[in-house]
Amino acid sequence: MDITFLGTASAQPSPTRNHSSLALRIEGEVFLFDCGEATQHQLIKLNSDSSLVVQDPLDSTQVGSTPRLARINAIFLTHLHGDHCFGLPGLLCTAGSVVRLDAETVPINPIHIYGPSGTKNYVRNALLHTISRVGRGFVIHELLLPSDSPSTTAPHIDEQLGEDYQPETINDGVFWKIPSPSQSPSKLSTFSIKAAPIPHTVPTIGYLLAEPSLPGKLRADLITPHLLRNKEALNLKNPLSLLAKFKSSNEPIHLPDGTILHPSEYTDPPKRGRRVVILGDTSNALDSSFPALIDTLDPPSIVDLVIHESTNACLKSDIESGLTPDQVLQTTQEHGHSTPDLAARFAKRVGARKLVLNHFSSRYKGDSSVESLGVMDEVRMLAVNEFGSENVVCARDFMQVRVVAE
Repeated sequence: MDITFLGTASAQPSPTRNHSSLALRIEGEVFLFDCGEATQHQLIKLNSDSSLVVQDPLDSTQVGSTPRLARINAIFLTHLHGDHCFGLPGLLCTAGSVVRLDAETVPINPIHIYGPSGTKNYVRNALLHTISRVGRGFVIHELLLPSDSPSTTAPHIDEQLGEDYQPETINDGVFWKIPSPSQSPSKLSTFSIKAAPIPHTVPTIGYLLAEPSLPGKLRADLITPHLLRNKEALNLKNPLSLLAKFKSSNEPIHLPDGTILHPSEYTDPPKRGRRVVILGDTSNALDSSFPALIDTLDPPSIVDLVIHESTNACLKSDIESGLTPDQVLQTTQEHGHSTPDLAARFAKRVGARKLVLNHFSSRYKGDSSVESLGVMDEVRMLAVNEFGSENVVCARDFMQVRVVAE
């Protein structure tokens, strides 16, 4: 599993930061989170020039490939501000017409779109009034709050009807469970996907993806001597063939010499699955259902990666101009956004192993110049000091980050 940042700007894009979007990829399948203006251009650029890839400064292992338009399976919108969704209609049309090389062997399923109330109206009207078609077809699912009404706009000609998800309650908040579409199985099918509203100036959603625990590794080195010792009595040309049966059936093996091999004694403990939290714009994600949701996981309060906005920061230059951290924080939150400190507090609360800051003001350039990297390191250190860990990264366009469970 890896994530490619396609756009890391906030409201205004810049020459070094595109509008918001990131691509989460599992075994080649692509799941977009937000789709700001020119997202498809970013994908096209990256696929034509892999030298644009920016390496995660905390991980020396390279991802080695890039996400492709034709492999987009689903798109998750956090909210309907233009910098997070203006690229969606165009990308839908392009991704819906791209011919996949494996089209003869892999079914071409419709693209599933998830978003808050208003997503159906937006997509349907954008496609309708531009006389646009989506060859693959698409499905829109809305995550509704109790005060929301289902959309009454007519479906697009290429649209298959989706679901309206109603929230469930947890503590004093609400959240949504998002089941994987049965008609369009994907690599996310085994994951638990939950979403919850987060504070912003318009209805906004964050997403939690949790992979189930993975089976422990079979200790063949411990089993093999027992099988070889009983080779003649088993009357098997290759007694090691029992290893596959042992692993798949989870049943004990009774050997002729009286030895009983129990799977639990020859298998490593299950490995915790990977967990990712991807948030949209927010003024305080701690004031949401996410801490409670993550506390319900088994084991609780552990997340491998949190991606959190960090629109503004109080840097040395701001202090020299007469601003204080409290003033910057207040102004930032009044506009519905967060600082590195707020992002770090959330990450620390949910037990994040790594924090990636995202969604930066146009004041913070995303290039590789010494000056820009110096400014972003100052932003990063504000989060590091609050987070209590060096595992903090400031995202740049085309940066790739692997998601690895401990």
